[in-house]
Amino acid sequence: MTDQLTTDAADSESKIQLVTFRVNDILLGISIDCVQEINRLLDVTAVPGASRLIHGVVNLRGEVVTVIDAHQLFGVRSQTNPENQRNLVLRVDGEQIGILVDEIADILTIRQCDLSPRPSNLRSVDRRFIDSVFLTSGSIVVVLDASSLVNAIDQSDKAEPALA
Repeated sequence: MTDQLTTDAADSESKIQLVTFRVNDILLGISIDCVQEINRLLDVTAVPGASRLIHGVVNLRGEVVTVIDAHQLFGVRSQTNPENQRNLVLRVDGEQIGILVDEIADILTIRQCDLSPRPSNLRSVDRRFIDSVFLTSGSIVVVLDASSLVNAIDQSDKAEPALA
């Protein structure tokens, strides 16, 4: 009986859940542990002089949250009606960020061992944002590293200073 409990505990610990979403025709995923909420695109306020990467900021129950435009981040165009777009709000290392995505796909529960290291030939997404990949029947889910998305905001501030 104890062996069965140990096996069940090991199985539950080795599984993760991913929120999957699309940006253009790229299927992406991110750990559900980082996802605070998913909402329709709220009223976004443009930030004068901000990087092209920054879609704007939103007021989320009194907190100002920076929203990244995933299309700019990955260098692709939106392929959906703006009414279908969603704001994926993440909480990473105590910070909140939003990501503008074309649509939310699904929540996947997968075994940790089914994730593969990021391949060197994957060109649709900047490698620095990739944690791993998950192969499904007929498609690939690019699993993002949430911390690198927060770092992208910091780097965009340094790369494109606001005009005086």
